[in-house]
Amino acid sequence: MRSLYGSWKGGRAMGKGGVLRRYLTNALGVSMLLSASTGYADSTPLPHEDELNTEAVKTGFTIAVIPGQEHAAKDVVIKGGWMQHVGAGQHYVAAYFELENSSDTSYLIDRISSPSCSTMFGYHSDLEVGTLTRQLFTHLTLPAKQMLVFPPGGYHLVCKVAEGKAVEQGMTIPVQFHFLGGSEKTVSFEVRGTRAHQPVPRSTAN
Repeated sequence: MRSLYGSWKGGRAMGKGGVLRRYLTNALGVSMLLSASTGYADSTPLPHEDELNTEAVKTGFTIAVIPGQEHAAKDVVIKGGWMQHVGAGQHYVAAYFELENSSDTSYLIDRISSPSCSTMFGYHSDLEVGTLTRQLFTHLTLPAKQMLVFPPGGYHLVCKVAEGKAVEQGMTIPVQFHFLGGSEKTVSFEVRGTRAHQPVPRSTAN
């Protein structure tokens, strides 16, 4: 786990540029895994409550300006965004989308948020979900000249609907993508009809 996130404190002597390169390199392995995970499933099961109640961990550092990262929001295209309710009730929404980075610079997403969600975290419909998956969107590298796909049946985003908020079919929900270095981009996600729910096998919840 430590090798993925990198150590910002221990790398201060390297300077911001050196630390950034190491941070992006360490996180790149996750993005390579995502590039290969584009399968589609007929339904998107809901995680068990013990998984969903874990709030995504935010990055533990604040840097006003990161060299080479200031154009992230402009260079990264977020498209095909849509949502659907998963599981029983109206408490959780799965979000699917594509990220395209056509620039020559690698960027990093360190948080995704929405005013309609009390928390948002990573999930995979068909694999065991642990801390690394739930925190996926707090350290997601977008390699240069590549596209990452987050489809039903693969790695995607889950929103726990905030108290007092409504997320219903036909609505559009604003989602904010926060990039390393401070830039951000807001994209509207369409809420579509719900598929039939299939429970997660107990063996995947441990």
